[in-house]
Amino acid sequence: TEGEGKLPKLVLTSAHGSEAEIYLYGGCITSWKVAKKDLLFVRPDAVFNKKKPISGGAPHCFPQFGPGPMQQHGFARNMDWSIAESQSEDGNPIVTLELKDGPYSRSMWDFSFQALYKIILREKSLSTELIITNTDTKPSSFNTALHTYFRASVTAASVKGLKGCKTLNKDPDPKNPLEGKEERDIVTFPGFVDCIYLNAPSEVILDNGLGDTI
Repeated sequence: TEGEGKLPKLVLTSAHGSEAEIYLYGGCITSWKVAKKDLLFVRPDAVFNKKKPISGGAPHCFPQFGPGPMQQHGFARNMDWSIAESQSEDGNPIVTLELKDGPYSRSMWDFSFQALYKIILREKSLSTELIITNTDTKPSSFNTALHTYFRASVTAASVKGLKGCKTLNKDPDPKNPLEGKEERDIVTFPGFVDCIYLNAPSEVILDNGLGDTI
């Protein structure tokens, strides 16, 4: 279907009532609704004109996370993905998106590759899987992440599961982060926070302060 800025958008609807919206530009999930309640956040000033990444939802970071030799967070969030496969399993829609190298990506990262991004929408969960295949004749290295924006209350949100992790606190000096260790069972956000958690567990629990646990 046609989304904001007339960009192609996929709408997934589970037989159980959950919904998700995905833009092919950037392969970006912009909405995930459970019981008609959107758990993702898109910034009010987000633009849908292909001149910059979509600011919100779950944008890709590939092949670089953060700053580095190429543009911030790489190029995957600035490129058009295509639909490789779509199916349904027990009423749950499954779609796989594909991204391949092109002149734009090679201008920053001179490797051929294939990225397959599988999205599964269930009644109360949204699962993703990203597989990167090096289709080049030479080795390459990369970073990847989903830069997810969860809808949350700034004052009431909390995260559980990070106790014991080493931390790099980038506030107040991002260039010289302070090393530390998380001692709290539940991390809250009383003010501005810019902190990296090293060796974090594969699963943490977010209480968004709006009545939802993710």
